[in-house]
Amino acid sequence: MSNINETMKLKDILFKVPAAAGIFREINIDFVNHGDQTLKEAHEAGDFNLENILYEVNELAKQRIEGIDVSFMDQTSIIKYIERKYYDDLLDELPVLNDYVEKLAKKYKKEDVEYDKVAELFYNIYREMTVHIETEESDVYPLLLTYYEQKSSVAFEALKPHITRLLDEHRNIVNWFKQIRSLTSGYTPVDSNEPLNVFVLKKLEENEKNIMTLLHLENNLLFTPFR
Repeated sequence: MSNINETMKLKDILFKVPAAAGIFREINIDFVNHGDQTLKEAHEAGDFNLENILYEVNELAKQRIEGIDVSFMDQTSIIKYIERKYYDDLLDELPVLNDYVEKLAKKYKKEDVEYDKVAELFYNIYREMTVHIETEESDVYPLLLTYYEQKSSVAFEALKPHITRLLDEHRNIVNWFKQIRSLTSGYTPVDSNEPLNVFVLKKLEENEKNIMTLLHLENNLLFTPFR
């Protein structure tokens, strides 16, 4: 059983207890861009009960990890895992969900709900992630595979400008999701009896979970030599 303590880095906690990402998202801990921060440092910069969070994470650590344990995978395997698990599904789902978010915003346009702003923010995410994935598939991941398989200095230098741009995009995406979570009170429907409202908020939260996991693996594993 993992023993999680406050001196551990956020990224190391998530490699041991992937499900802790859900707890971190709820209390606005940015484990994507600040994975090298310790839990204690995140507490000092944030607003949450450290003792309670440690207890919750250690309770999760007692549970069996569902699915593939990425802590046992090398970088080349992680690249193939991300492409297989996330890319096709996101490219298919993001434009459809964007349409549903726009429908939700129109439905509640006359009411005191900030779904217009949510629609604007999610469109940013949809647009950014689509280009993000296409760029990684065509340019970045082939170079990363060459770098990790051959320890290529040429690939390393070629990757630097790409990684710098991608890291900026990651910061934007995390910030947009943070705003959506705040505007929706943690993805809580304003009308739990309205199917469209319930469906869209559920799918937004699922997308946040999947995209944050993807970006975490990139920032805190694949892109580490370039940061």
